[in-house]
Amino acid sequence: MSNNRRLIWLRYILVVKVALILLVWGLPSLLAPMSFLQRLGVPTPDDPLFLRLFGAVVVAFGVAYWYAYKDPIHNIAILKAGVVDNGLVTLVILFFIAFYDLRSVLMWVSALLTFILFISFILLMPRKEAA
Repeated sequence: MSNNRRLIWLRYILVVKVALILLVWGLPSLLAPMSFLQRLGVPTPDDPLFLRLFGAVVVAFGVAYWYAYKDPIHNIAILKAGVVDNGLVTLVILFFIAFYDLRSVLMWVSALLTFILFISFILLMPRKEAA
């Protein structure tokens, strides 16, 4: 695949990632009532402080991904962090599904999406010759 085609696909993936990170994970974790999250099958702690902090960090990462969307070549560090982010999130979710009997559909879908994003970022990472 040519570098231009790779960058076009990467930008499509980044738009999807920004939408998912803000609408599915970040803003709900930051702002949604606990009862709403519980209905979705998301494990909620008694003290929501860490869940809200998680939401804030995820929203901040969404902003970073937006910068990567605007200029993927000059923001390659964000893309590399995205590989780590998506890979670790996939592993953590799968760990909790396997060992803590987490059976939320949202968690299964999240694991699948983060795995797809992990692979996509690896395959579509801009090459040095693209710079």
